[in-house]
Amino acid sequence: MTAVFRLPDLGEGLTESEIVAWKVSEGDSVALNQVIAEVETAKAVIDLPSPYAGVIRRLHASEGETVEVGAPLVEYDLEDAAEAAADPEPAEPAEPADAPPAPSADAPPEPSGPSEERVAMLVGSVRMDGARRPTRRPRTFAQTPFVRAERSPARAFPPVRQLAKQRGIDLAAVTPTGEGGVVTRADLDRAAAHPAPPTSHRERLSGLRRETAKAMTASALSVPHAACFLQVDVTETLRLARDLAAEGGASPTLLSLASRAIVLAARRTPGVNARFDADAGEIEFHDRVNLGIAVATDRGLVVASVDDAERLDAIALAGAIAERAAAARDGSIGLAALTSSTLTVSNVGVFGVDGGIPILTPGQSAIVALGAVRRTPWEHDGDIALRDVMTITVSFDHRVIDGREASAFLVDVGEMLERPGLALARG
Repeated sequence: MTAVFRLPDLGEGLTESEIVAWKVSEGDSVALNQVIAEVETAKAVIDLPSPYAGVIRRLHASEGETVEVGAPLVEYDLEDAAEAAADPEPAEPAEPADAPPAPSADAPPEPSGPSEERVAMLVGSVRMDGARRPTRRPRTFAQTPFVRAERSPARAFPPVRQLAKQRGIDLAAVTPTGEGGVVTRADLDRAAAHPAPPTSHRERLSGLRRETAKAMTASALSVPHAACFLQVDVTETLRLARDLAAEGGASPTLLSLASRAIVLAARRTPGVNARFDADAGEIEFHDRVNLGIAVATDRGLVVASVDDAERLDAIALAGAIAERAAAARDGSIGLAALTSSTLTVSNVGVFGVDGGIPILTPGQSAIVALGAVRRTPWEHDGDIALRDVMTITVSFDHRVIDGREASAFLVDVGEMLERPGLALARG
């Protein structure tokens, strides 16, 4: 008997996944729970196990192809007829590889194959693509591919070849007009006057980058962004970090100290730790601060959450931030940590820039960007001295926070970083 396994909802509420790599081929025998494919969602690469034991009759998608949830994925010849009885819907007849799917006037059929609960129990490890991904086969399109004809070596007399070399012109790229297809000096003059356009290449967006692009576009277009900037003297905060490090053991970083200041300031300006619910016409204020840390990975930018950050001191925050960032980069982070943040901080200073205006993480009302620390002539105790200065930016949803509140929040953060003892005094 045959059965069709359709792409299941992998528990993230997404409507599609991309086939990263097949682990089986047509004609292969597979065991129950054997990994048959790697699929990529907007958040992770997932090992997809087989819900049947049998022989692979047909793979319905190619590597690199995006498949809708509920679409046929694998067709099996089953070894166990009793297993097929658990999912009685017969397999769809195989179609020629070059034939488009037959249209239907009715609603899409109910997915056959195993139930979502069964698939959820079988889905294997989730990772952020820490391991090297296999080489993808090119996606097949129905259109006739463009084929570049090979050209024979260009013909030209020695003086013309020398002139082409002096001008840096590739003779193979010049259209010859001389007798017998010979490149002439006039041909070189025309090539120099009308150079060929620069070459380029394209890269297909991965699932994460594609979803990030959609989310950032939606955030930028649907949320009225505004921003405030503040230059802060962080000399004393850096001195505190060095003093604590000199004592040995775990110590805070500038990022963790700034994060601690942000969390404390959020208590006094709760609008920065909130969400605008347009459908309900309400603002939801969060009781906990799940601090999102923007992390650059090989697959793209992710926001890894340190949940209940208000319960952690600067030293504990340093450890939690380092752990989350490492997990995001090596692929071991869980999906929950990528979706639970309520307020985000982006340390753009590690890239050597002084600041920027970040786009809000969807569903949040504020994001803080920390710029690079610069030794700058600065007024200090009535004199001019070289001090460590950093630019802090807060982008905010103007439906939730107005300029006064955003400024108060930013000044609050700045005061604690200029005089870190305030964090102890205020609590």
